Amino acid sequence: MDALSIGSVGRRDFLKLAGSVAAIAAAPGEVFAQAQPKRGGVLKHIGLEPPTFDTHATISYQTQLISSFVRRTLFKFVNGAKYGPSDFTPVPDLALKADVSKDGRVYTIALRPGVRWESRAPVNGRELVAADVKYSFERALKKSPAASLLGRIEGIETPDKHTVRVTLADAYAPFLHNLAEPWNCILPPEVEDKMGDFKAAESLIGCGPFVLERYEPGVKAVFARNPTYHAKGLPYLDKVEWLFVKDRSTQLSLFRAGQVDISFYDGRIPRTDVASFKKSNPTYPVQFWDWLAVRTLAFRTDKAPFNDPRVRQAFSLAVDRKKWLAQYLEGQGWEDPGPVPAPMREWKLPTSELGEGAKWLQHNPALARKMLAEAGFPNGMKVKCTNWPGYGPEYVEELELLAFSLKQVGVELQIVNEEYGNYIRGSFLGKFDEASWGPSSLFTEVDAYLYNFFRSGQPNNRSHVADTQLDVMLDAQRRYTSRSSRKKVIDDIQRYAAERAYYLYTPYPKNVSSWTPWVKNYGCKNSFDRGAQLEVVWLDK
Repeated sequence: MDALSIGSVGRRDFLKLAGSVAAIAAAPGEVFAQAQPKRGGVLKHIGLEPPTFDTHATISYQTQLISSFVRRTLFKFVNGAKYGPSDFTPVPDLALKADVSKDGRVYTIALRPGVRWESRAPVNGRELVAADVKYSFERALKKSPAASLLGRIEGIETPDKHTVRVTLADAYAPFLHNLAEPWNCILPPEVEDKMGDFKAAESLIGCGPFVLERYEPGVKAVFARNPTYHAKGLPYLDKVEWLFVKDRSTQLSLFRAGQVDISFYDGRIPRTDVASFKKSNPTYPVQFWDWLAVRTLAFRTDKAPFNDPRVRQAFSLAVDRKKWLAQYLEGQGWEDPGPVPAPMREWKLPTSELGEGAKWLQHNPALARKMLAEAGFPNGMKVKCTNWPGYGPEYVEELELLAFSLKQVGVELQIVNEEYGNYIRGSFLGKFDEASWGPSSLFTEVDAYLYNFFRSGQPNNRSHVADTQLDVMLDAQRRYTSRSSRKKVIDDIQRYAAERAYYLYTPYPKNVSSWTPWVKNYGCKNSFDRGAQLEVVWLDK
């Protein structure tokens, strides 16, 4: 076995981090001595009701958020106020460590001994073992829309009850990193044996920091501290009430009145309300922070008119990104967020280095109209564009801004609002007729923003891209375990994708979040792992 690579962390660093986590588990008060964490209290958090509790049946972020309180992953990312929103330093969770073979194909994962499932049927507090991990990986490979993010797994062995050995067909750089994603949680097979699936709330059985105490459909889910959680001393909170309040104005009214501690699933408040909010609630912290999910107009590039690159490039030329950022986002965001999100600075290629593709990011409505005419649309065109307006009024306004931009070059964007279930099972997975707009899912590794979006045949390839040359590059960047070699390929992918304009990436804002002043050690995080985020939070009031 050779050096382990999780993100930028080498094996020695990773083991050091493992030791740090052990210290936290043994004596959390020592780690946060100056902050003096307190135990107890109920955190009231506006959340979202999931369409299903089965993390492998959907890519829905609502499901990942609520599942993460209870179901855990082999590794997790650091959390707490001292870490940045995009600090994806991995630390052990259900696993203690992992070693990788010299050829990057075989991972040997040592599980944390003594981790126990909840003390209720059908698991009845039995120990988590390697067979649970094998079952969960095999189920994810079979059912999850995100299965490609596990790489090409050839085999999974369990040489003993605390060891899992995963053999990949090829080296796959993001493998260990992706084991920290909440859709990759470990599940007990007895639940599926008894209930048939994991769709119902009753299936929410795990070994995480919290257990599901009560679920009231349409109202809330209440999570209580897991008394047998493996990290001794955590979580600090007695309970989390995850409240299903859909109306945004009601969410914010409750927050301003101090009746809930966090007003949205990621603490977000409207940018337009920041000034008035600071006046009405001057003691509440307000934080602008980098958000990684990109927003795209996806095209059916597999058929006319969007199989013609001139049409896609013309659409891109219609958007005045500088004006969008300056006037609408008040400078709090990025002109060019994709395909690699701008906050992923170690991978992001500056616009000035995109080569020929950079010209399609300029605002040039005259050239856009000329190109549309040359493509056979001298009088403009009408395009149906599906979306889900439930993401919030800011998303709706941005779509209207995009429609206004396109109208200036003769394109009428006919907006079709969809119900969430139809959207997430349909348009979000590329099942639309002409175009679809919306945010991407949130990923923490650059591969997901490239492979998912552009690789032929992937369910999240919303634009139906089928480009052999691009496929070769996408596969190659996965195989490089050397960061510098991988970066060169990822740079080439960004140049290639920019020139062909398979998606239109709209300018992209920073998030702004707030929470009540008595919530301590809350750190904004680019992750759907709320369990790991809130296990280190405490209340001081």
